Amino acid sequence: MTTSPDVARCFSADMLAGLDEPVRRYFTHAIREGAPLSNGVSMTMRGRIKVGVWLPFTAEQTVDGRSFTWRARVGRGRLTPLEVTDRYADAVGRTEGRLLGRVTLFRSADVDTARSAATRAAIESVVFAPPSVLPHRGVAWRAETEHTLVARFDLAPEHPEVRLRIDDHGALRTVSALRWGNAGEKTFQYLPFGGEVDAERRFGDLVLPSRASVGWWFDTPRYAPFFKAHITDVAPL
Repeated sequence: MTTSPDVARCFSADMLAGLDEPVRRYFTHAIREGAPLSNGVSMTMRGRIKVGVWLPFTAEQTVDGRSFTWRARVGRGRLTPLEVTDRYADAVGRTEGRLLGRVTLFRSADVDTARSAATRAAIESVVFAPPSVLPHRGVAWRAETEHTLVARFDLAPEHPEVRLRIDDHGALRTVSALRWGNAGEKTFQYLPFGGEVDAERRFGDLVLPSRASVGWWFDTPRYAPFFKAHITDVAPL
């Protein structure tokens, strides 16, 4: 008996056979049984980002397990003079900020940017695009405890390991990883990075975090979130 292509492209708990129970719990909480398996998601969000002071932003993002693009407008009220684009794909990372869409305030596309962005792609794929990180898509999963999972990626030039803490139902509570960066340091190095999920909701076939905060030095006394977001819409790619 053969499986039709349409069925093969839909999520089934049978796909998780052989995985540790906490891993199965995470996926079956996040993805509806029978849901079409999209390649990734597109999202809209709003929130606050700390760039010296806290500023509001609105943003659009795509993420697919191997890449991401985040485009944001930052500013107060109707005045959003700063446009920021972050992206990672095919071992290349880039970040750019432009004032009023014309004046470049900052731009980076070096190897340090790529290394940092690769881990961000892994973290955000786990959080917002669970179908894109199923084991058959090249992500290795294991459970360390009943509530702690680890997902290992191969995203050149990095091999990030993302650590998730879930609850008894499989809902994501925290996410973290060692990420290449220089936050508060003189040189680039691996630093603890992560955040907390404050709320979740259903977006179509997926149950995802809808409110979260992240920052460097996660789970240490130095942790202070610099990014707080509310996800307003999610759609499959």
